Amino acid sequence: MPLVSKHDVAAPVARLLLLHGAGAPVQSAFFQQLIPLLNAQGIVVFTANFEFMQQTLLGKRQVAPKADKLLPELEQLIDDIPADDQLPLWLGGKSLGGRVLSLYLAGTQVASEVAGGLVFGYPLCPPAKAKDAAKAALTIKARSQCLQQLQRPLLICQGSRDPFGGAEALRQVAGTAEVIELVSADHDYALPKRAGLPAEQAFSLAAAACGEFIRRHRTTT
Repeated sequence: MPLVSKHDVAAPVARLLLLHGAGAPVQSAFFQQLIPLLNAQGIVVFTANFEFMQQTLLGKRQVAPKADKLLPELEQLIDDIPADDQLPLWLGGKSLGGRVLSLYLAGTQVASEVAGGLVFGYPLCPPAKAKDAAKAALTIKARSQCLQQLQRPLLICQGSRDPFGGAEALRQVAGTAEVIELVSADHDYALPKRAGLPAEQAFSLAAAACGEFIRRHRTTT
């Protein structure tokens, strides 16, 4: 599975492999807005689509596999990124991509070059399951277990209006992961007009938080 593209910067501080969610590829508007802001933080961004999304883009629509089934693809992508002893490698992901990298960082075979992870909207509990308290509790327990077993630092940038679980709900089960709340933002970082906030505010705050998180852990690890 080839890397889609590399978004380079003049004075890099880190590399980031960025993964998409279940419904849209890395070419989506969400990433087109996020990537330049990450670049502005000195982060070289590599983007890639999972195989199911590549097939969908070719007109052979496929349903996203369960997160754990995508771990071999993530491992291959990590191997495919050119080595660089000077720049730490971070994993980033939106929604499903964030789940996959969180599972990876909770495993026992994390590659030595991987410094940690950045999640843009963690899918704690799908809205449909949230309607049933019993199903919601089971789903939240299953999806947060990996957060209790992280082998590397993890930052989650979560909207307060995320229907998959707001920042406050996520903090209760986040383990050692750090959760940044994006006020009024939903799962796609959209803000309601009534909030009276700049449309790009959630993206800007998330990118700045990622830059600070990377710099902080580069000096402490």
